[in-house]
Amino acid sequence: MNIRAISRNVGVALLFVAAFMFASAAVAAAYSFDSSFYPLLLSGILTFCCGIFPLVFVSRKQSEINTREGVAIILLSWVLACVFSMMPYALWGGEFTLANAWFESVSGITTSGATILNDIESLPHGLLFWRSSTHYIGGLGVVLFMVMILPSIGSVRLKMSRMEVSGVNKAGYNYKIDELKRVVLSVYIGLTLTVIALYMLAGMNLFDAVNHAMSTVATGGFSTKNASIGAFHSRKIELIAMVFMILSSIHYGMIYVLFAKRDTVIFKHPVTRFYLMSILLCGIAVTADLLLTHTYDKVGDALMDGFFNVISLVSTTGFAVCDTSVWPMFCILVLMYLSIQCGCSGSTSAGMKVDRVWLLFKSTHIQLLRTLHPNAVLQVKYGDNDIVDKELITSVSFFAVLYVFIAFVCAVIYAALGMDMTDSVSASVAMIGNIGPAFGSFGSVSNYDAVSVLGKLVMSAEMIIGRLGLYSVLSVFLLFRKGA
Repeated sequence: MNIRAISRNVGVALLFVAAFMFASAAVAAAYSFDSSFYPLLLSGILTFCCGIFPLVFVSRKQSEINTREGVAIILLSWVLACVFSMMPYALWGGEFTLANAWFESVSGITTSGATILNDIESLPHGLLFWRSSTHYIGGLGVVLFMVMILPSIGSVRLKMSRMEVSGVNKAGYNYKIDELKRVVLSVYIGLTLTVIALYMLAGMNLFDAVNHAMSTVATGGFSTKNASIGAFHSRKIELIAMVFMILSSIHYGMIYVLFAKRDTVIFKHPVTRFYLMSILLCGIAVTADLLLTHTYDKVGDALMDGFFNVISLVSTTGFAVCDTSVWPMFCILVLMYLSIQCGCSGSTSAGMKVDRVWLLFKSTHIQLLRTLHPNAVLQVKYGDNDIVDKELITSVSFFAVLYVFIAFVCAVIYAALGMDMTDSVSASVAMIGNIGPAFGSFGSVSNYDAVSVLGKLVMSAEMIIGRLGLYSVLSVFLLFRKGA
């Protein structure tokens, strides 16, 4: 193992975390040096020192890093980002016990958006900004941030970036590393600046607009308000959030081609069409059920709230405008399915990814056709000519089984800790999918403060597993295997 290369690259990731801590401290200073200034400043200094140490004192030996070392960099960067990100919370105090600070940190970095806070609005401005910043760091990926600014360290760099964005979508990041920098940065920053401007035009002040923009583009869900997006009582703001939650959960390569090259391939790609169609059909189904069960009397309100929650959950953002835990069971089951499907690979969305779901449906359809026509030559295709490799189908099938198995095991653990079926199952799906809000006691207007310390630790582990991807996490067990 090349310890030098690992420590130096992880150090760069920590420097990004420190930069956002200093930015948050600057926000605290701008608001009359509120109570979060010194916790943020001290945390920033400690994180900066730990990040800069290997860059200064570890010799820079140019050498190719292998896949094992790449995986180690990814995992260590994420875990240490969570560890250092909890310091501002723990130093500030309040509701942040050590377990709560860890949970909030992991939730932020993994862009889950689950919180233990009962009164978000009581937090000082600096700490509110820091919460949103953890989403922004995690949304693009600590490692992807790192990959974009490092000098060349070998071909494994591109492999690492692909591990971050998932390799299912074959129309995905088919760029060289320099092109990857431009695509990711331009889309991420472009979406952020645009939604900030639109939020402000719709009535948000600058502080709220910046914070909610970071959460929206990162598909995270942290808000500066106890009632989330619903606190603004503005359909304009909700519409803006809906549009940008969808955009942020679509493959960045598609978004880049759409806006930079004016190419409408995004509407021709089968996975993207499947994703958009699932939003449309599920939104219509939820709206219809809300009206038929008289949960809502007005069509406009049912339409807005139905589609908002469908988009919020499928994009893994988790913003709230109403209490979905009191909705009819049909609506809850539809939203539960969307919490498993989630958004596209190559976006900031987490979860199983719609690419894998689409591929499972397609491969199942082909298998059924083979039973009727055993001599026919049938293959799964992206579009007309791009044939999907059988090894990829097998990998996706294994991933899906493993994903459901881990969610089931965690649900059993939560049930053993005293949660009922709705709470345990929905919480497990929400954690591994990095959704945030679940149903029952953990609905869109609730929080996870009442969960035991052990439960919060398990949930934190599940969030990390869901964000990093099952294969990346499992591969760590092979790191020190002889010959791996």
